[in-house]
Amino acid sequence: MMESPLLKISIFLILLFSFTNGMKDGCNVAATTIASRSLSRKLSLLIVCLSEFTGPFLFGIPVALTVAKGILNIELFTQGAESLLLIFSGILGALVWNLLTWVFRMPTSSSFALVGGLIGPALYAFGSEAVPWKLFSVKVVGALCLSPVAGLVLGFVMFKLLSFSLKNAKHKVTTNIKKIQILSLVVLGLNHGNNDSQKSMGIIALLLYFSGKSEQIQVDPWVKFVSIVALTAGFALGGTKIIKTVGFDIFRVRPIHSLASHIASVTVLLFSNAIGAPVSTTQVISSSVMGVGSAFRLKSVRWSLIFTIAWSWILTIPLTAAVAILLYIGFRSMV
Repeated sequence: MMESPLLKISIFLILLFSFTNGMKDGCNVAATTIASRSLSRKLSLLIVCLSEFTGPFLFGIPVALTVAKGILNIELFTQGAESLLLIFSGILGALVWNLLTWVFRMPTSSSFALVGGLIGPALYAFGSEAVPWKLFSVKVVGALCLSPVAGLVLGFVMFKLLSFSLKNAKHKVTTNIKKIQILSLVVLGLNHGNNDSQKSMGIIALLLYFSGKSEQIQVDPWVKFVSIVALTAGFALGGTKIIKTVGFDIFRVRPIHSLASHIASVTVLLFSNAIGAPVSTTQVISSSVMGVGSAFRLKSVRWSLIFTIAWSWILTIPLTAAVAILLYIGFRSMV
């Protein structure tokens, strides 16, 4: 039977996807701290790495359950090779997109890529019934679309509040702002590690269920551990390609801008984790930086780059879905 090797390959691919997620999104967590020179590159990366690894052990798994049950209508799937092939094609499509955007230093959404990859082959195979649209539109699409808006607005508001509070502050306050970012970076890393690692947990839970290895959709301890390790390893070993785009290219970030962005991003991620919404950390952080830059000075923001980033977000789901469908058709014709 082909189920066993296909299951192993699929689990390997989703962990590889989580690795690329760490390369892309994890670097964004440290981007503004490094760009503003609040902390050194080595210290920033070390703090994020430890926080990313620790976060998922401290919180529950509501996001994993949303990914496992809220993206696809699992009642239409049967246990066996066909269902595994659908998920396998989706994972591979998302992985290809992640690698391409990483090479071109585009801070696109790994969450969008995964959603597009999963629903593409399912819609091709089962039609519109493949997606539980009510839950999907609220907890998945709604959260993914509203979170960058929230990041933008909160980034704007937080910078205005900090600027007003520190209007007559002395130079020593800047030093304190840099120190405070150690705490904000820890909290941001904890929440990113928690939210993003759970996406892999949810997919592996689906794979085990469709293969018959699990009687119900659940996240076993080993699934949680390998998902966390893959995400953290991606961040630790993947370099810092996208740090330049988020931390330097949108606008010139200073310590107070970085802190405002951190507070805005943490607020959105905390709320998302609490309700089990699989948001994109890339979108949240990038949009919060845009909000801070807009509040600081509209002309300081490189709007042409922002429009490019926005278009990449919009196109991620349909393009990844299309790639996954083509992969599914090709693999299906071979078996």
